[in-house]
Amino acid sequence: MRQGDKSVLVLGGYGAAGTATATFLGQRIDGNIVLAGRSLEKGRKRAEQLDREAGVTGRFNARSIDVADAAQARQCSHEQDVVIVACDLSVSALENLVHGCIANRADYIDITPNPRKLEVFQGMRTLIETSDSRFVLDAGADPGLPGWLARWLCQASPGTVKDIQMYGRYRSTDIGWGGVADILSAADRQGWKYNGGWTQSRFWDVRYRRFEGGLGSSICVPVFLDELHGLPQELSLECFSFYHAGLNPVTDVLMTFERTGMLGCFSFKSRQRAFYSALKRFTNKPFGLELTAESRGDRASRRVSIGHHDLYRATAIPAAIHCESLLEGSGDESGVRWESLSCSQRDVRKRLLIFKFNSVSKDIIEGFNFILLKIKKNISM
Repeated sequence: MRQGDKSVLVLGGYGAAGTATATFLGQRIDGNIVLAGRSLEKGRKRAEQLDREAGVTGRFNARSIDVADAAQARQCSHEQDVVIVACDLSVSALENLVHGCIANRADYIDITPNPRKLEVFQGMRTLIETSDSRFVLDAGADPGLPGWLARWLCQASPGTVKDIQMYGRYRSTDIGWGGVADILSAADRQGWKYNGGWTQSRFWDVRYRRFEGGLGSSICVPVFLDELHGLPQELSLECFSFYHAGLNPVTDVLMTFERTGMLGCFSFKSRQRAFYSALKRFTNKPFGLELTAESRGDRASRRVSIGHHDLYRATAIPAAIHCESLLEGSGDESGVRWESLSCSQRDVRKRLLIFKFNSVSKDIIEGFNFILLKIKKNISM
């Protein structure tokens, strides 16, 4: 795609996820890519670095934006076609940003796992749906790809799929302070499964799983994601579960304490500091992401895995696919997308292949061998 007159603003553009997203966009569009954040100096350094990379066709520049300032949050989408959120936002900043996108008729993509955003978008849904803007939530990898993977599995399976069990794990030491806050804030989303309706399972409902891609073995607990809320009804499933592993054994224990409230006597900041320290100290290589879905139906059972050696590049690729689709003017009408990928299943697979073979970066090509070849090889009838 070549869209020389288009402009995309990436909030948190010089962070790990923002940089990875901007990198992929720079290889796919001729337009303007703005790396935005509080530090103009960091943004400029990152923009200069990306401009020097081989195969880049986009134009990178930087902009200082403090989303804690209501006026800046509302105005940052001015003259932008798409705003990508790759950093943690407060509720008030998110509300102001949404109002700004609507006023400036800009589209919005969110790749953060912020558990607070659901309530914000539900409260503003009527306003959003009467606007000209499109809002895509959970546009990264995890959350983001689990919903797409379940849909793909149902479409690829003969007969009727009745039950899907999913397993996921990611491991990285690049998760920042805000990311740790998001993980801890999602502790109450552990222990949920679908069996005719979403119900909380027993505390000892865990699975022990060995993951591909060198991510090792770990205890997994069932979790709930916003993107999965209406998925079982959409796919006419009787049962659905998504078991997720933690980063390392120490953070697993801290997450259990968070879920049970056993450390409630300590401030959230103290618990956040302990988790952050354990993440940095005890999370070992290899890093990356792996998702597996297993289906049972009336005619066959199937298993499919996707993965990537880098968590943030895995997050960036679906976001770039979304952005490219919006810039092309395809996709849905205005409103909120709660599901994972807004393109059709076939179109998304085609676009993943484009990123795989057209990318000039060798490690990206090798990483996406793990994604699409596992779809072909790990299916058992």
